[in-house]
Amino acid sequence: MVDKKTLVRRLSFAAYFAAAFLLFLLLLFPFDRIKSKLESEFRLRTPLELSVARISPRFFNRFVLADVVVADNKGKALFESKSIKTTVSLFSLLRGALLLNLKAEAYGGELLVKAQQGPGRQYLLLDADGLDIASYPLLKDFGLRLSGKLGGNFEMDGDSGKGRLWLKGLTSRELKVKGFPVPDLDFEKGWLEVELKGDRLTVKKLELDGKDLSVRATGDLVLRERGTINLAIKLKPSERLAHEQAAMISLLRTRDAEGYYFLTLGGILSEPMPRL
Repeated sequence: MVDKKTLVRRLSFAAYFAAAFLLFLLLLFPFDRIKSKLESEFRLRTPLELSVARISPRFFNRFVLADVVVADNKGKALFESKSIKTTVSLFSLLRGALLLNLKAEAYGGELLVKAQQGPGRQYLLLDADGLDIASYPLLKDFGLRLSGKLGGNFEMDGDSGKGRLWLKGLTSRELKVKGFPVPDLDFEKGWLEVELKGDRLTVKKLELDGKDLSVRATGDLVLRERGTINLAIKLKPSERLAHEQAAMISLLRTRDAEGYYFLTLGGILSEPMPRL
């Protein structure tokens, strides 16, 4: 049995080395080099740019990324967050794999990301809650006045994935489609379910329910340059909206027993073409 003095001495040595490691981690660890490496690897593996103002340690395997910006090659910000809490699995690193957990505050809500990269597996999970659509600046750049809350999750394993998003209190104002004004719309709730296989995104279900309009859509999109669109869309206007937009509604000739008008959206992603 270890005597008391020996036990105290061993614990003192352990505490000393732990304190020395923490001091090294806080003062001497090359966070600037890691930040530069992270940004360059992101640039090499994606067509996007990553900018991180600084990396701060929190524990052995926990860090905080401050003022994070993901932008396209023209410098337009696609994602911004003041703070991203990052956890790295040391056990996975010992096995030659990478397992990351990220928690970001962004656009008035919270975004969780779990990523795993290793031999034989590429895995990604995104989980969002309470994101404020109106605070996303890219929508304004496209002239879209949208508001509401967004949440849901998307899971990807290899080249295939699936996701489900929810919308609450979605509104659109002063919207125009190919120069034609669209009436202001309010949707109390909405659901979107999709599946991804390679570059083909299948819309399993899109549902938007509002006081003046209900929307249903299914179909697929090919997510590449000049990728095609093939969506079947059903619209059910209220009596008030049908009366106010009588000229537009008259163009929709096919109507089912539930009162939904039918149209399709084809063409390519950059130039969608409705077919009545």
